[in-house]
Amino acid sequence: MGKVATILGKEAASAEPMVAVVRCNGTCAARPRTNQYDGVQSCAIASTLYGGETGCSFGCLGYGDCVAACNFDAIHINLETGLPEVDEDKCTSCGACVKACPKNIIELRKKGPKSRRVFVSCVNKDKGGVAKKACANACIGCGKCAKECPFEAITVENNVAYIDYTKCRLCRKCVAVCPTGAIHELNFPPRKEAAPAVDADKIKPATAPKPAAPKADAPKTEVPKKESPKAEAPTANATPNAETPKIETKEETIQK
Repeated sequence: MGKVATILGKEAASAEPMVAVVRCNGTCAARPRTNQYDGVQSCAIASTLYGGETGCSFGCLGYGDCVAACNFDAIHINLETGLPEVDEDKCTSCGACVKACPKNIIELRKKGPKSRRVFVSCVNKDKGGVAKKACANACIGCGKCAKECPFEAITVENNVAYIDYTKCRLCRKCVAVCPTGAIHELNFPPRKEAAPAVDADKIKPATAPKPAAPKADAPKTEVPKKESPKAEAPTANATPNAETPKIETKEETIQK
C-alpha cells in the first residue's frame, strides 16, 4: 500500500488490524427462555416487537442478521450456545455485522498482539440483581475490575463495565476479580495454577535438632602381654676352681 500511495502522490496512513467482537455471553445455559417467538426469523424485525425470548432485553437475539450481512463467511451462529462466533482469520473488519446488529452487541476492536484481547462480554444496563437474574454471565457493575486495573482502562457506566482497548495492556488482572466471568480473555496461554495457601496458624515452628548424646565408651579389655623369653648373657666356659697361673716378675726370679 505504501508503494501505491507513493505513485499516487498520497500518504498511506498506518492502522492497527481490527476484528469484530461479539459482546454477549448469554448462552442458552446462562440465559433461560421465558417465552417463544414465532415471528419472522430476523433480529431487526424481532427487536422492534419485543425484547427477546429471555429475561435480558439487551442480549443477542440469535436470528443471524450478522451472518447474512457478512460477505466473507467469517461469522456463524453456534447452535449449542445460540450466539454468533467470529472467525478472526476470515474477518476483514468491514463492519457489516456491526451495522446489521440491532442490539449493538458487535463492535470492532483492536486485534491485539498475537490476536490476544480482553473485553467485557456483556451490554446489559440493568442493575446488578436484575441483570444477574436474567443471565448468570451478566456484568453486574460491581466496579471491582475498574479498581483492579492499574492503567485506568476500565470504566463503569449505566451498570456495565467497558474496557478501552487503547489503554488496556492485557495484564488480565480484571479477569481474575470479575465475580460473574463477564470479562473474556482470548488466545492467551493457560494460566499457571497458584500454589494452595497455607494457614500460618497450622505451621509448626521448626525446632532445632537436639544434640546427639555422647556415646558411652565401651570398657577396654586389656590383652595380657606375652613376655618374650629373656636371653641370658652367654658365660665363658671356665673350669671350676681353676686358678689362673701367676706370672713372675724379673725381680722374683733373681731372688730365687
